[in-house]
Amino acid sequence: MMFVRLLLLQLRVNFSLSALRWYWFNDRKKFLTSIGIMALIVASIGPLFYLYSIFVLETFAAAAPLGQTEVVLTSALVLTAFLIAMLNLGFVLSVFYYSRDLALLVSLPLRPGEILASKFGVVLVYNYLIILPFLLPAIGVFGFQSAIRWDYWLISGVVVLLAPVIPLVVVSLFLLVLMRLTNLSQKRDALRMMGLLGFFLGVLALNWIFGSVRPGEEATFIESVLLAQDGLIHFVSRMYPPALWATRALVASGLTQFYNLLGYLLLSGVGVIGLIEVGQRIFYEGLIGGEEVRRGRHLADDDLGRRLGRVHSPEWAIAMREIKYLIRTPIFFFNSLLILLALPAILLVPVVAGGTLEVVLSGLEAEVPRPVQLLGGGAFIGMMALFAPAASSSFSREGRQFWISQLIPLSARQHIRGKLLYAFLLAALALPVVLLGAWLWLPWRPLEIVIALGAGLILSFPMITLSLWIDLLRPYLDWDSPDKAIKQNINVLLAMLGGSVVFVGLYFWGRFLFERGQDPWMIYGGVLGVALLIGYVFWVLLYRLARIRYRFVDPPPNDEVRER
Repeated sequence: MMFVRLLLLQLRVNFSLSALRWYWFNDRKKFLTSIGIMALIVASIGPLFYLYSIFVLETFAAAAPLGQTEVVLTSALVLTAFLIAMLNLGFVLSVFYYSRDLALLVSLPLRPGEILASKFGVVLVYNYLIILPFLLPAIGVFGFQSAIRWDYWLISGVVVLLAPVIPLVVVSLFLLVLMRLTNLSQKRDALRMMGLLGFFLGVLALNWIFGSVRPGEEATFIESVLLAQDGLIHFVSRMYPPALWATRALVASGLTQFYNLLGYLLLSGVGVIGLIEVGQRIFYEGLIGGEEVRRGRHLADDDLGRRLGRVHSPEWAIAMREIKYLIRTPIFFFNSLLILLALPAILLVPVVAGGTLEVVLSGLEAEVPRPVQLLGGGAFIGMMALFAPAASSSFSREGRQFWISQLIPLSARQHIRGKLLYAFLLAALALPVVLLGAWLWLPWRPLEIVIALGAGLILSFPMITLSLWIDLLRPYLDWDSPDKAIKQNINVLLAMLGGSVVFVGLYFWGRFLFERGQDPWMIYGGVLGVALLIGYVFWVLLYRLARIRYRFVDPPPNDEVRER
């Protein structure tokens, strides 16, 4: 069958299976390096997997007296659906419309539905790697802690295979329609970014609506949830009703189990068939429109002369080139800035919607000294700089055009300063989040807010220099779709791991100062001083590496002085 052969080919290409096979027979060192990187990824999620398993076990123990232990399964299914909807907008768009093999596939005697189905299969397999760390602990804890029948394990395999299907179908249908509606517009990139942002905010709004409790009705709500049969399960599954069917298919018996499993299977199957049918009609139209190039705007002589007369520093020119490249590529833009929206929302939505914000704020004000609060606000900005892949994929995003940067007649120091400026500009987008939170909820004075924002920029310095150094050390330039430059770039993960180690080290350093009885302001200054020192070390390493990578001789010292 043509579809099966095409799907297997897509899997081999996207997961580098053919390359691994070639390495095994021809370059054993490269093969072992690839296996080592995979082992590093697995080891990096090991601690999180363990902590999540403990959390699931505690949730099971807390729900046992209520007779609603099935909530661990429902919660895991809802969480995976939410993550798939959030994390796959850019990835699905990249695989469907920006893969380099599309020009070849379109020229072959294949139907649009077959191409789309093979691409969907690649996305589906990729998402199994995302959901397994969240579903397996819940399925395992419930299965081993309950006197469960043998068919539970069989049906759990079916549920795991189907878990990402419905969310991916929703995301894929949305993108098919979005690309079709915007393919002929001159502002299609802007419209697509607005559409992606609207979908993201819509999912957060639904999570807020279905997960919130009206003020003053907390006691009635808790009573109705805890005393009603399956009250917790019904409440959790309001955000994603198919999770209720999947849960009942796992834990119910008789016809109830059969009907819920059948409904879950039918909904998943109908969703996939509907996606292929819609793609058969509109996939090519969105694809062809995306390949058109808009004619440049004519500039009048006065306007051209005014623009040519503007003089910017080389560092600013490099930073603006990076920002323009980011804005003109919706996938880069969305993936690089998603964390700036997602992480604050994930942290705030449960607290604000659950009505516990006042309790958290009162405890924070009573138990945490003000300098430590300000340091915590700065640490949040530093985390945004670390987890947003703007710096950790800065060189990789240039791809095969990296040689153009190597030919620009600038020194390595100027290149790195421009990249650093660009990363700081994106990290500064987290400043309004802290500013708004301090203005709305925290009794910080204006000077304290400025101090917190300054701490955030200082704590961002080691995160940015470390991320840039890792990406320049082994840039991933040979990608075939834009999303791979970020989502399948091991440098992003390595930067997160390295930055997390730095953050943990700074935390223990601050804790050491605290246990020694230091003044809170001394702790504040001590932590920021060490952060500056670490950032400077990585800056030196980055600059030395850049002199090799850019293959351009720096001007002598007197020229550098004249430049300044």
